[in-house]
Amino acid sequence: MIKIGCSTLFFWEYPIEEIADIFQDLGLRCMEFFPENPDFWKKRDSLDYVNSLKDVLSKFCLTVHAPYIELNPSSINPYIQKASIMETLWAIELANLYGAKYLTIHPGKRPTSRAPTEDEYIKFYEYLDISLKYAEEKNIILCLENPRKKVNNICYSVEEMKSVLEKFNSKNLKMTLDFAHVRENSSNFVDELHEQIKNVHISGVIDNKDHYPLRYSMVDFSEPLKKLVHEYGYKNCINLELNDLNYNKELSNQPFKKRLNRKRWPTLESKTFLKARDEKISEVIKEIEYLEELIGK
Repeated sequence: MIKIGCSTLFFWEYPIEEIADIFQDLGLRCMEFFPENPDFWKKRDSLDYVNSLKDVLSKFCLTVHAPYIELNPSSINPYIQKASIMETLWAIELANLYGAKYLTIHPGKRPTSRAPTEDEYIKFYEYLDISLKYAEEKNIILCLENPRKKVNNICYSVEEMKSVLEKFNSKNLKMTLDFAHVRENSSNFVDELHEQIKNVHISGVIDNKDHYPLRYSMVDFSEPLKKLVHEYGYKNCINLELNDLNYNKELSNQPFKKRLNRKRWPTLESKTFLKARDEKISEVIKEIEYLEELIGK
């Protein structure tokens, strides 16, 4: 039976305790915990609060996503790079505290729309060296997530991801495969790196933008997903990564398929936050059902 989960960021407005209750009611076996969920982030320095969540989160096959907002592990600005390292080390401790085996981390990037230079790669490798050493001490596996294909991103290609994993050759460095980030190239990632994939993010792609509902995706991920699970024997979590900013107020009564017939996706001004708790729950239920049907239980 496949293990389906969801990112806590889809329910960003709610406390972690309430999100955990929602996930349990949905029957989700997995959770990708983002410490940057606002309620947790504000309380992160309270050891009593952080420790109080151990029992709550122990109910799930938990993966943790290291902080990434405003950070860049490849930054040549020493303050930004140091902050990126410190936040990852903190996330390793958090994963260890909550009994999570896998921690998703982001590779670096050049801050301008140009290919990364040697300086960015040096900083990225330094970040991995430091993070891996601590991960090995805490018995945490770092999962490097493939970013979108952009000229300034590191590890967006199969070849570069494979090269970095081989360079470090560590049992504590694997990868998180984000299907939506690689678009039509997902089959190559699955074929070339299936042994390294220890965590999965899945969402739909619409008008070349990701984190939309999977069931309305313009890119068909069914074959590489089935291959990963059934042929290569992937048994870890498959986590839905949905972004409520991609929904507009008509979600509950107007299917995406009808809107997809338009020449353009609705403009930003026509979008509103998907705020209703029940509406978000309903959306996740639909995505779970679709994913189970797509892969086969």
